[in-house]
Amino acid sequence: MALSVTEVKAILKSPKQKQVIQKAIKQENRIRFHVETYMEPGDIQQPLTVFLEWVKTLIPVDKYNIFVSLFKFPTPIVELSNRIFAELEKVFDGRNPAINFQFTEAELRTDWEDYRKSELKEPEVWRAKGFQSFKTAINSILIIDLPGEQNTDLPEPYFYWLGIEHVIDFGMKDERIDYIIFNQGNNRVAIYDDESYRVAMLDEKNEITLFEIESPHDLGYCPAMFFWTTPLNQKLKQIKKSPISPELSNLDWLLFFGISKRNLDLYASYPIYSAYEADCDFMNSETQEYCDGGFLRNSDDNYMVLNTGTVQPCPVCSDKRIAGAGTFLEIPVPKEGSPDLSNPVVITTIDKESLDYNVSEESRLRERIFASVVGSGGDVQQKAAINEMQVSASFENKSTVLNNLKGNFEKAIKFADDTCCRLRYGVRFLGSSISLGTEFYIFSLADLYAQYKQAKENGAAEFQLDAISDEIMESEYRNNPSQMQRMLVLKQLEPYRHNTRSELVTLSDKNLVDPELMRIKINFNSFVERFEIENINIVEFGSQIEFSKKIQIITDKFKEYGSEQKTGIVA
Repeated sequence: MALSVTEVKAILKSPKQKQVIQKAIKQENRIRFHVETYMEPGDIQQPLTVFLEWVKTLIPVDKYNIFVSLFKFPTPIVELSNRIFAELEKVFDGRNPAINFQFTEAELRTDWEDYRKSELKEPEVWRAKGFQSFKTAINSILIIDLPGEQNTDLPEPYFYWLGIEHVIDFGMKDERIDYIIFNQGNNRVAIYDDESYRVAMLDEKNEITLFEIESPHDLGYCPAMFFWTTPLNQKLKQIKKSPISPELSNLDWLLFFGISKRNLDLYASYPIYSAYEADCDFMNSETQEYCDGGFLRNSDDNYMVLNTGTVQPCPVCSDKRIAGAGTFLEIPVPKEGSPDLSNPVVITTIDKESLDYNVSEESRLRERIFASVVGSGGDVQQKAAINEMQVSASFENKSTVLNNLKGNFEKAIKFADDTCCRLRYGVRFLGSSISLGTEFYIFSLADLYAQYKQAKENGAAEFQLDAISDEIMESEYRNNPSQMQRMLVLKQLEPYRHNTRSELVTLSDKNLVDPELMRIKINFNSFVERFEIENINIVEFGSQIEFSKKIQIITDKFKEYGSEQKTGIVA
């Protein structure tokens, strides 16, 4: 049902979801605190205050003051967040994505594919704006809108992500948004429900003066949905759960550790010096200013303060103390007649075990948070050894995380595209199916090459090396189908593909290789080049016959080339 004017006015005076919206904003600010490289001062005040108030309960006041002075934005946690979201972005790197739209007429599908790419900027917009909302604005609302004026034969719908901070109120029905009211700026509010788009002007009392736009849409539902669907918990279903939401307390702790380590680094760089109190009896006979511990006091026993706001040092003994950064402590001079058992000057350095503990604990926390969010098996290059089971477990772990994420993106993409299609084509649009894939390119090329190297060193079987090698090939050439086809053919033609020349020489000395195949291996590139000169491109050759027969024909030809070399025949 459409909201009446009376209902809209009542909502503007007393929004029903005000507390929920405020909680969602606070949650996003807390996430952004650990994710964004830069935040506006007004945005950072709230999450920073929450964090510092917590720190204040952990350490003494003097240490807290140092802690605050060492805090700078962006926080040192941003680097970890970037690593995390770089892994999660692989949700768009599906091996087998499938997106299909059905229309009553074939030409409508052609029109939609062109409109979707040229006007809506899909699918790139989901990796750009969509993923950014996923990182820092998980509670965003996906709005499907229409321009104020239609300038073409067909409507031109579009969609965008509306920050939760712009929302005044919303209603829910069967897990879907029933209506939404949000600020558009310039004293305008938008009221979208299951019947129409409306935009109203507000006066200084925040009351409606007139409706600028009243446009029915015939969708039968409100053209808005929560971009993310996974709730933070069952009591707060309207507040959405970011992948890092469960780790926010650990991220706070890691940030505390990181800044505390900076404090230790200062002590390590600038140790504490201690020495006997300076024996200074300076006094200005005219002003009665005198030295007290290297600083001047006046005749009223108050410290002398310079225009810079600092205490005025003694002109006689201040330059005898430490110059530059560091801490200097004075030790009382032993009383006359008492034995002097201490060193006149002592340098107190930071305990190395404390430094080492902080470094290792910070590293442990980082990797624990990383593995908790994106799955275990992060930096393969750092592993000392790897086998098939380890690779498989790591792959499955990360695949599970990405498969959990993709459902939210698929729902959002389907809602946006289906709604745009219904607004543009009406009943001539029949439906769609959206899948980002069920398998993903989990590892980087560097990871895969490291896996291959380690698996080979560990004596992995040929089929295990084949699996990793195929993964490398698919990852490297996934955006180059023609080169991928070529590599698939060459893979079948090259003998001993997992052995180097030096390894083959060693095996040959032990009569463990076929001499005919070894000649092909050693001359493989030149044989491929010769074959293509004498025939055609190796991919196109034999395209009309069975693949296995094609490979056999080419292999036999390579054997002929090898025989010519053996007998000295010049081709």
